[in-house]
Amino acid sequence: MLCPIHSWRIQSLKLFGAEIGPGVTVYHGLKARGARRISIGARTSIGDAATLDGRGGLSIGKDVNFSSEVQVWTAQHDWKSADFAYSDAPVRIGDRCWLGPRVIVLPGTTIGEGTVVAAGAVAKGNLEPFCLYGGVPAKKLGERPRNIDYQLDGSRSKLWWW
Repeated sequence: MLCPIHSWRIQSLKLFGAEIGPGVTVYHGLKARGARRISIGARTSIGDAATLDGRGGLSIGKDVNFSSEVQVWTAQHDWKSADFAYSDAPVRIGDRCWLGPRVIVLPGTTIGEGTVVAAGAVAKGNLEPFCLYGGVPAKKLGERPRNIDYQLDGSRSKLWWW
């Protein structure tokens, strides 16, 4: 989906069936698959060159920040299968999460509320709420305060025309 203007990117996602909350920011270079099964909560920011795969179902909470080049996958092939069978599983990302640059989220993953996933990590399985994860595969590195209550305001999107 190559749309040069922010509002066009939002409208394109909606046109293909995605549920988009108010105040969502989507930067340039988004690649979306299965948009009709993608839901993005209010005030969430999707960084440039992100990949969102909705084929297995993708739910992103409110006030979530995706840095550049984040990839979220909900479908894959079974490398052990004789016929390279297709499988999918939903991904759920809780409110106020932050995914660093080039994070990869694999099918069936749930990222709990307030969790931070460090740059370059590969997230798989259930990531606990209010924690810091990093590495390949992502492992718990620490905890985050539970009293976070910020709301993203989309102000970064006003800095550039795209």
